[in-house]
Amino acid sequence: MGASGYPLPRFMSLDDDVTNMRTGPGLEYPIDWIYMKEDYPLKVIAEYGNWFKVIDIDGSTGWILRHLLSLKRTAIITNGPQRLVKSPEEPNAVTVIAEQDVLGTVLSCANDWCEMEVGGLNGWIESKNLWGALDQEAFD
Repeated sequence: MGASGYPLPRFMSLDDDVTNMRTGPGLEYPIDWIYMKEDYPLKVIAEYGNWFKVIDIDGSTGWILRHLLSLKRTAIITNGPQRLVKSPEEPNAVTVIAEQDVLGTVLSCANDWCEMEVGGLNGWIESKNLWGALDQEAFD
């Protein structure tokens, strides 16, 4: 559990379309990376005051001010193009095919499946094919 009261690790997303990631938890630390994508998912792995240490899909780590992150859950499609289906119980009822690296909104997760909205369409996808959901994570 982090000092914020939320569990670690956890996923959050960028709240703005330009966000600086720093080498340490303070404005005196140099900017190491500039993200140019609102809603981009990052895994929070540590907290220090108002600073959260994050890791991105490529394994880059750094520190971002808390108020620059949102609790909105998003995820990036991984492992090639993926079929999103009507439900985990109906794996042949495809609702949308999403290309690798597509960003979507995660609506809920349970039993290693997550419901997502991608391009205005909803469907379920195995969480192993997402950067934005933890193993065995459940929420709605």
